[in-house]
Amino acid sequence: MSSLKKFDEMFTKFLKIFVTTLCIAIAVVLFLRVLVRFTPLHLPLSWTDEVVEWCMAWMIFTASSIIFHDKAHFRVDLLQTKLAGKKSAVVLDIFITLLGMVFFIALLYYSIELVIGATQFSPILKVSMRFPYASIPVNCVIILCYLIRDLVNDNKQLKAGVIV
Repeated sequence: MSSLKKFDEMFTKFLKIFVTTLCIAIAVVLFLRVLVRFTPLHLPLSWTDEVVEWCMAWMIFTASSIIFHDKAHFRVDLLQTKLAGKKSAVVLDIFITLLGMVFFIALLYYSIELVIGATQFSPILKVSMRFPYASIPVNCVIILCYLIRDLVNDNKQLKAGVIV
């Protein structure tokens, strides 16, 4: 189990570095656009829109995976706060996790269809649109892994009777 936790830590660190790199890439490309616009440099930068769009797609979906890893996603927790320390709070967590799994399984299914059906190429760089669309199913799989982890932990907690 220790090796699994170590892999999880390394993978999460990789995801955070990946998101940070994408954010920096977006900032650099946008700064370059501003620099070219307000200086006498005349560089063709029409490709930057596509690159920023792709980086943004991957950054947003990968950041959502990190948020699910840390259990830091937005949630209305009024009921969970009221039930804190009771078994019903864990049952509610399990129910919410199962609903999340249903949503991400549906999103995974339809995003795979989107990727498979994407036959067009970007207008300037001629890159398949499957590349930016792939950010959705890839991160859905990652999020589903984290939801399975949460489900297993909640079930262990429920069976052990130890409510945190």
